[in-house]
Amino acid sequence: MRSKKPYFVIFLIGILLFAAGCNRGARQYENAKALYEEGLALSDSDQSVAAAETYTQALLELESCDQELQDVKRLKAQIEDQLGTRYWKHGLKEEALRLHRDAIEILRSLPGTVLLTEALQHAGRVAASLHQVDQAEAYYEEALQLAQTQKNKQLYNEILLELGRDVLMEQEDYPKAIETVTEALENGARPDLCHLTLGMAYYYLENDKLAIEYLNLATESEKAGVRMPAYQGLYQIYELQKNYPKALECYKKYNENMMQAHGEQRNEEMQHIKRDYDLEMQKNTLQAEQKLKLVYLYLVLGLLAVALVVTLLLLRQKTLKNKLKDEESQHQLDVAMKKNKVFVTAWALSEKITGNTVDFNLDESEWNDYLELIDMLYGGFTKKLLERYPILTKTDLQICSLTRQGFSNQVISIMMNLQTNSYARRKYRIKQEKMNGAEDERSFEEIINEI
Repeated sequence: MRSKKPYFVIFLIGILLFAAGCNRGARQYENAKALYEEGLALSDSDQSVAAAETYTQALLELESCDQELQDVKRLKAQIEDQLGTRYWKHGLKEEALRLHRDAIEILRSLPGTVLLTEALQHAGRVAASLHQVDQAEAYYEEALQLAQTQKNKQLYNEILLELGRDVLMEQEDYPKAIETVTEALENGARPDLCHLTLGMAYYYLENDKLAIEYLNLATESEKAGVRMPAYQGLYQIYELQKNYPKALECYKKYNENMMQAHGEQRNEEMQHIKRDYDLEMQKNTLQAEQKLKLVYLYLVLGLLAVALVVTLLLLRQKTLKNKLKDEESQHQLDVAMKKNKVFVTAWALSEKITGNTVDFNLDESEWNDYLELIDMLYGGFTKKLLERYPILTKTDLQICSLTRQGFSNQVISIMMNLQTNSYARRKYRIKQEKMNGAEDERSFEEIINEI
């Protein structure tokens, strides 16, 4: 009779191996859960890179677990959703959206909706940043329904605001964006972001009054990153309205807040880098030294970028000041011209010729004043004429100046005390004999207007 001991030993070993496998799966699940909690703590302390590494390790631990267990599925979805937010923050948008979608697919198969609502919100945010606005809208709409079912007022308002700001504004559906963000604002969403979004929506709808009202409210934000675009919007409105003093004031505020926002961002980046650096120091001294060199490089590049931006802004500000100054000078010249007797007489003749308008007397000083004003208005017009055609007389210059201002032949002939036919011959002689008319096929008026 054969012994049964070998079969019993094999059976016992099988049980032990099965028990060891089950224990190993449970142990890896606990390790993954602990790593997930550690990742959350690192995220809360803004150690974004370290958090992403920890979440990745947690996913690796879960690979050896039973993928059909609900606890494993739920933990995997939570990890992927959190890892997706880290990727999105560092610009890995396509990979982030893939992780959020995978988390959503898993959570749809599980009971409970809170985690699914958050994953849908995150997916909508990433899709909007990728300009996949239709997909983003679908995620946000589903998230809104779930948040409403859960009676989660805070989450509902956050999603409403993001829907209006990131989707409806991108779709240029400004009326609906206003309706959505107004509801979020009335229910307690973050006021400064709501005011900024509403201000820009009314700006695009060309409702300057409401745009200015909401953008001014947005400038009261504690965040320079919100105040900066608000002042930029106000600057654009006032510039379109030709309210240049107000535009310049808003432009200065925009510059100040942009610098402050850059400063806040640099401080935040430096804090992140420092924390990552400290973490790497515990792992490897050599890696930490290399990271520090990169920090210096990024800092130098950042300072160079800021210096470039500041230079461009200062040039822009100077251009705006010069524009205001030029317009003021132009206005003063227009006023002076309208007081000059030569111009007033020519204008009166062009409006209506009567016995009173024909009866006038212009002395040499009045003509001299007129020619000086012409030079100021048209960039040294008479001087340029004399440089090209030095044999022109003073009377010729008077005719050319009146022509440059667009007065008719009839008006100019009266101003020069000539018959219309005589003036036509005089103009012909000026062109032919003094302006190289034989070589220039342009008309007298074309020559004048191109100087």
